[in-house]
Amino acid sequence: MMELLSVKQAATILGIDDSRVRQLLRAGVLEGQQVGGRWLVDGHSARQRNERGSAGGRSLSARNAWGLLAALSGQRTSGLSDAEWSRITRRLRNMTAHDALSVVRLGELVRARAVCRRYRVHGGLLPTLLADPDVVRGGTSAATHVGADYVAPGRAEIYVHPDRVGKLEAGFGLVRDSTRGNLLVRIPPSEVWPFLRSGPDTSAEGRDAPVSVVAADLLDIQEDRADTAAADLLRHLGAALLHKRREAE
Repeated sequence: MMELLSVKQAATILGIDDSRVRQLLRAGVLEGQQVGGRWLVDGHSARQRNERGSAGGRSLSARNAWGLLAALSGQRTSGLSDAEWSRITRRLRNMTAHDALSVVRLGELVRARAVCRRYRVHGGLLPTLLADPDVVRGGTSAATHVGADYVAPGRAEIYVHPDRVGKLEAGFGLVRDSTRGNLLVRIPPSEVWPFLRSGPDTSAEGRDAPVSVVAADLLDIQEDRADTAAADLLRHLGAALLHKRREAE
């Protein structure tokens, strides 16, 4: 049976004020329901969010994580069997069954989608790097381009094909720096590269990852502002999927 908490109880668990809890509920970052005009918070959702990062839920394999993100975008990645695809689409239907996609759960499921490396690079080179044809912008670097209300000056996030990482490191003088690096590089499985490149292309400015991928990247930040921006993107994607499903019925 679902444990329902008052906004004040959830705020105590999360260490934030009541108004922030209501904002997270409206954004879909926290799960809950309105009863008689009053918000009640799913206790599991609140505790899961509070503990996220230390325990967390089980992630999908990289292969299935990309399949889920592609399905959320109305596409299908290559290499998936019909049985795998059926499981992924069934999971997505379950996640959107109540007209709301759980952003916390999605973030957990796709966490292992890519190998991550953090680098230090001269700030003056970032615009050129982000427009490089071997790069697909993600997360903070693509957020505003795909309609997310999130800006992180001085930080950049990109996806790079596994075969192009060495070329990028040499060409831009990237230095590995796991603590103070200003560039996060995600290296996905090579077979998902066509899907990654299916996002918005702004020509001379470079290419952005699909909206579902940008949302997943923002969830990785584990920051309220980024979570809210991701939830807004996912709400639109979820609504589009539900509309398409109902049209087909």
